[in-house]
Amino acid sequence: MILPGHRLVSQKIINGLISPSLQVQPCGVDLTLKKVLTWTSAGTVDFDNSQRQTAFTKEIKFVSTGSPDLPGAIEIPKIDHPAVDLPQGSYLVEFNETVSVPLDVMGQIFVRSSLFRSGALLNAGVMDSGYNGSVGALLQVLNPAGLRLYKNARLAQFVFHQMSEPVDGYKGVYQGSTTMG
Repeated sequence: MILPGHRLVSQKIINGLISPSLQVQPCGVDLTLKKVLTWTSAGTVDFDNSQRQTAFTKEIKFVSTGSPDLPGAIEIPKIDHPAVDLPQGSYLVEFNETVSVPLDVMGQIFVRSSLFRSGALLNAGVMDSGYNGSVGALLQVLNPAGLRLYKNARLAQFVFHQMSEPVDGYKGVYQGSTTMG
């Protein structure tokens, strides 16, 4: 059973929404872009985590784009629109929203159609029951012309499923994380 978006907010499963009226969807909640990171080192993954080393990252800063100058447009004040222009490649994105997943619920992140129609995909692992903390995903820009993302852009929809019974819950190293990189 999929939990409706309004329930995810009312039960505080997803927190930190910028605009609930825009982000709450029938089947989930839209996630908004906080920051974009790129990797600066290799990562290491093994069986028992004794050799695990998360790859180091650095943030790609947003730059001010201002209001668009459109021919024939009425005079409007210049507005700061921070954005990042990404060439083809893979990136780690962090969302503004955080989660507090109950022990009888699990989550999945899906790409919004406006993102894949622009030539980019999002991938993320299962959001385990009991996890509390920040949320991120792998962004793959496949469009040869690249992709412009504005700060707080809605990139993904977070969907949560009711499980048949409560479980012990997530106890991994990312519990309580406040950032992706």
